[in-house]
Amino acid sequence: MGNPAVLEDILDGLFEIAKADGVLHPCEARFLEKVAEIFGFAPNEYRRIRASHFAPELTDPYVALGLSYGADEHEIKQTYRRLVRENHPDSLMARGVPPEFLKLATDKLAAINSAYEKIQQERGLT
Repeated sequence: MGNPAVLEDILDGLFEIAKADGVLHPCEARFLEKVAEIFGFAPNEYRRIRASHFAPELTDPYVALGLSYGADEHEIKQTYRRLVRENHPDSLMARGVPPEFLKLATDKLAAINSAYEKIQQERGLT
């Protein structure tokens, strides 16, 4: 439907609006899931995007990275690198994302790094 990175940025913005009152209400969650579907995101991609908006310690690291529990080391590393590339503040600046989104990108990148580290530790890959 368009540039997936831009569509994800839009969905991120909608999540921030939905959480502005401190709670993601069920009707807001259903709306966001429908938007993700319209944008062409697979269910696991939506779960990953949604997970990035909550505290990393509360999020399953596999969900945060959009991985299945059976993912091998190569898939984990490949997915991690892709997500870092897509969400790095420098990459977003190059895409012309407004400065307000850079804080969100920094938080999202921290959640990605945290999830990757948890999986690495869990599997003894560090």
